[in-house]
Amino acid sequence: MTDPHRDGSEADEAVVLGGGIAGLTTVLALRTAGIPAKAYERAPALRTAASGNGLVIWHNAVLALRAAGLEKHLEGVGTELLHYRFRSRRSGALADWSIADGARRHNAPAYTVSRPALHRMLSELVGDDLRLGARCTDFTESADGVRVRFEDGREVRTPLLIGADGLRSTVRRQLMPYEPPPRYAGMTACQGVVELPPQRVPPGVFVNTFGEGTWFVHYRVDDTCVYWDAVLSDRVAHRIGLGASALGLGVREALLREFGDWPDPVPALIEATPEDVVQPVDIFDRDPVPRWSTERVTLVGDAAQPVTFNLGQGANQAIEGAVVLAQSLASAAPAGHAALADPAAALASYERVRIARTRRIARRSRANAILSRWQNPTVCLLRDAFMRLAFDRPVYRATYRLTMDTDLIPEDARP
Repeated sequence: MTDPHRDGSEADEAVVLGGGIAGLTTVLALRTAGIPAKAYERAPALRTAASGNGLVIWHNAVLALRAAGLEKHLEGVGTELLHYRFRSRRSGALADWSIADGARRHNAPAYTVSRPALHRMLSELVGDDLRLGARCTDFTESADGVRVRFEDGREVRTPLLIGADGLRSTVRRQLMPYEPPPRYAGMTACQGVVELPPQRVPPGVFVNTFGEGTWFVHYRVDDTCVYWDAVLSDRVAHRIGLGASALGLGVREALLREFGDWPDPVPALIEATPEDVVQPVDIFDRDPVPRWSTERVTLVGDAAQPVTFNLGQGANQAIEGAVVLAQSLASAAPAGHAALADPAAALASYERVRIARTRRIARRSRANAILSRWQNPTVCLLRDAFMRLAFDRPVYRATYRLTMDTDLIPEDARP
């Protein structure tokens, strides 16, 4: 990667703030559309720019990556997901969704993937168009461009600024200076990755186990490793002494006390994970907003609409949004560089379709979170009964309708 102190942005290329999944995908999608762009990441190294352990790239994001010419690269780091199984820690199986059937219907598989591996793949493809150690302090927008200032005193000029800088986005804070801080979602997640043989955790299966104010997900991210995530409601986390402030203070032991009698392989996954790997993270989102763009500045990913993980769409919406943004710019001005001359109409179009979609995703994620946070044993038994009755058909169909109602421009309609 080029040293950020030796290079500035040319006036005819977009500046993307953020070198995570959203920012890197944005640069690559713009490149596919013939639009030059560079990503500026505040972290000094790739390993600190990556965050999290595992995720699922659902069909909608795979279609987006396909549109940007990136699907073949995903196949190299992902493991195809075939089943999504729900179970109760007390009463066993609740539902079994065929993800393979969804892949056939939508002509796109879904993948489980190591988040660092995905980030590394994207960063290698971006190459020298990623600048590390570049912390943005503020920007000034005018009729003919945007001037972006960095902590090291450097300034770059750009015709288009894209904030892909996450939940506490610098770009968003300047666009919406009076917005309240992110909303705590009432959940703490503790994640880990551990080596476990396929006999214990088969490939291609995502398992979601529900308790009382707790739930646990696990799936294989490659031939060797299994990702797991123990999620606790705020009351349970407080009861066992967990939360972001408890970092490094016997987290694994606290989890073993809470999950030690859960069905296999839950206790084994926690037990096999080193203490310093397990880190509690409090979960936040934001209320949807009516707009997030000006004439030359816009947002993508968590900077635009952070959602809880209860629908599994956070990274997927970042990928989808990045590709839709690039498609919107290319459709407004198919000549590549010309797309940056006057991006206002394209940003308005991108914003209209993405705000409506991300609002629906955010609301459904919040609703799912309520279902997961219930603690009363009787209420949880009723929840389990509802899941047995409704999840395999009506909820399965409704979830697919929501997640696959994408804004991607069909191939035959692209310029």
